[in-house]
Amino acid sequence: MSELEKAQGQKKNKSFLVEAGIISVSSFVVKIIGVLFKIPLANILGEHMGIFSAAYSLYAMLYMVSTSGLPVAISRMISASAKQGREKEVQRTFRVALTVFTLLGFAATLAMILLAKPFFGATGHNESVLAAYIIAPTLLFVCVCSAFRGYYQGLHNMYPTAIGQLIEAALKMGLGLGATVWAANAGYTPHVQAACAVSGITVGMFLEMVLLFVYRFFTKKKRPAGTDLRSERTCALTKKILIIALPATITSSALYLSTFIDTVLIKKCLMIGGATEEVAQDLYTAYTSYSTAIADLLPSTLIYPIAISVLPLVSAALSVKDVKNANNSIVQSIRISAIIGLPSAAFLIATAPSCLSILYQGALDQYTRIDALTVSSGTLMILAIGIIFMAIVSTTNALLQAVGKIWLPMVSVGVGVVCMALIEYFGVSGFLGIYGAPVSSISCYFVAACLNLYFLGKHTTASLSPGKLFARPALCALLTCGGATLVYRLLSGVLNGGGRLNALVLLLITGIVAVGIYVVTMLLFKGITADEVRLLPMGGRLAAFLVRKGLLHESD
Repeated sequence: MSELEKAQGQKKNKSFLVEAGIISVSSFVVKIIGVLFKIPLANILGEHMGIFSAAYSLYAMLYMVSTSGLPVAISRMISASAKQGREKEVQRTFRVALTVFTLLGFAATLAMILLAKPFFGATGHNESVLAAYIIAPTLLFVCVCSAFRGYYQGLHNMYPTAIGQLIEAALKMGLGLGATVWAANAGYTPHVQAACAVSGITVGMFLEMVLLFVYRFFTKKKRPAGTDLRSERTCALTKKILIIALPATITSSALYLSTFIDTVLIKKCLMIGGATEEVAQDLYTAYTSYSTAIADLLPSTLIYPIAISVLPLVSAALSVKDVKNANNSIVQSIRISAIIGLPSAAFLIATAPSCLSILYQGALDQYTRIDALTVSSGTLMILAIGIIFMAIVSTTNALLQAVGKIWLPMVSVGVGVVCMALIEYFGVSGFLGIYGAPVSSISCYFVAACLNLYFLGKHTTASLSPGKLFARPALCALLTCGGATLVYRLLSGVLNGGGRLNALVLLLITGIVAVGIYVVTMLLFKGITADEVRLLPMGGRLAAFLVRKGLLHESD
């Protein structure tokens, strides 16, 4: 490889990491705001938090149907058109997508309004109907926002997505909590309080939509004129968007079926297994409102943005037949997902009780029929194991779509969801009880991850040996988990008490130890390459120093 080619490759990879970094930072802040929103909300609603969670699960399902595939399609198409200098086609694609998204948003809103009452009646969550009605218009607003997000992501501009997410999250917390506190002080029932909580989401998403229209108005004329004035017709673009979007939508929706299936099955299966309705509701709430929220925090903030950023990068490279850079992006995105996901899982396994205590202690203490902290800690530890598989699935789904194999992720995830439903039904109603729910989620992502890697290996020339991708980071993560767990248990014995302050001390010390063990073992076992370090901020000098000291090796 010449020095020029190497410099160009490093520049593209650096751009990819910057894009992923923008979304990562915004997603992390959004998730933190989401956690901060749920902490006082859980303290207000207490054991009635499941009312909010059940309503949100139906919304999340329809949300994914409305938005998951179309942004992928428009991002991919606009990236390829922009790469070829077809500015006219870029703008026409956006207009077509905005029209399609708006129509789909109306349909999704109507569907949620019509389905809410019969759905929650059948699953035993009747008190969630009002909250579902309040949050339904959000589906229209988020569809319109998704058209803009896909457009700007295709142009490698992640700022509108990041800023819009931050505004929506801040308003969700401020308005939602304010309305909930008002309803509680006014003496309204928990189902009205839950409806007030989701109202902040609706208002926040509406204002994000307005902001994106304003941003588009002031930046439209700043786009450079394209050198190629050709453009496909509107009908052809619409057809192409739908062809690309349909499998992506089904795939992403299938992944969110895990939350949807939890709402449908957990409470009913627990009652089949002998639990009373009240205990079943408490167990459902302890799992869905606390464990799953924390387990999703790290993947969604640190790993999912990689999938968002890598799709247009790989699509653009393949559109100009740049197979080498496409393969490099494929391998590095999977590697980075694993390098982040594995220690995240290790840390959560070691510190689950303190993670829950520091966030939800007040809410968990309100339960009288179950030991909510024990249940939530146990299910969180199990869910943590699945983080690595969630990371691989999210990244490989985007990669398969980027290389044109848009139907294959649907096959992988579909098989995983079937496995999940079967394991959850028999496990939760059988000897596993509530712990069957996280076990079934892990099985879903494990199956989907294995199938996705198989399909990528079959349909690309990228080197995807599992040993090369995961072996050394996995070994380092195991050592990290063992060391962090030992330190956590020793400190727990020394502190000998609960409370948020002790939980904070445990998390800080254990976290520092875990990071230290992971970094040292990754260097000792050469689990990360010099090229991967160069992608980090100021990574060039750090990589040069570590290579000079023999602590890093160059990529093959």
